[in-house]
Amino acid sequence: MFGGSASDVAEDVDGRRVSGAPVTIWDGPSETAARVLDVLDADGAVLDSGTVVADQYGYLPAFFGPPGVERLWADSGVRRVELIPVNLGLRLKRHTELDPDPHRSREYTDNKFAQTVRLDGPNQAATAVKEPWVAVEAADGSGDVLRVTRAGALGTNLKANGTLYLNPFTDNTPLVINTTPLGDGRPAVSVSSNGPGTDAAFRVYKTGLVRAAGAIEAGGAVSAPNIGSARVFSGPTPPAAPQPGDVWVQYGA
Repeated sequence: MFGGSASDVAEDVDGRRVSGAPVTIWDGPSETAARVLDVLDADGAVLDSGTVVADQYGYLPAFFGPPGVERLWADSGVRRVELIPVNLGLRLKRHTELDPDPHRSREYTDNKFAQTVRLDGPNQAATAVKEPWVAVEAADGSGDVLRVTRAGALGTNLKANGTLYLNPFTDNTPLVINTTPLGDGRPAVSVSSNGPGTDAAFRVYKTGLVRAAGAIEAGGAVSAPNIGSARVFSGPTPPAAPQPGDVWVQYGA
């Protein structure tokens, strides 16, 4: 609906309202604009030649434009002026009251929220095959990508350079590996010296077997059921303070 408001008037070149002035309706302000003839009065009757006639005070009566048209221009003989729908608020209210989610934006947002990570409570994520649940493009340097804190104290944190620091807050084991699904021939811990996919230099198996590609050096005594309290020495000279059970393998200097 257009017209019928205090600002919708027919005026002459001096700005005086013109009683009974015929006003033509156009689809644009330019010279190439076209006349709009599909115009109805407030009761729904077709207006002759699409012309709106001002009342005795120069006001344009309310009228309906073509369906779907939101802007029209009126020409009372001086120049074309833009008309704005006067029932826009009513249309908007009816639009939203008939359907609380007329544009399905709320439904779309709710679906997106259902896929987000909650800040509290459990989070469940279903991932596709070979797709990560969280992918982080780490920056250069050694800043934290993941940081766990408690009461201001720093706990476990994952660095941007790939290093993982395990810092328990209390007297707990920093790393626990449960090997229930592993077979005896599969290592629970494997360290490769030349990157992923290369032969492991150090392995710890589910059974407790430890295999190392290089030498094992101990700063203190090594205790095992098949060793007992014996100590093994090698070199050109005997140990300075031998004890019962010591073994000295002598070789030349």
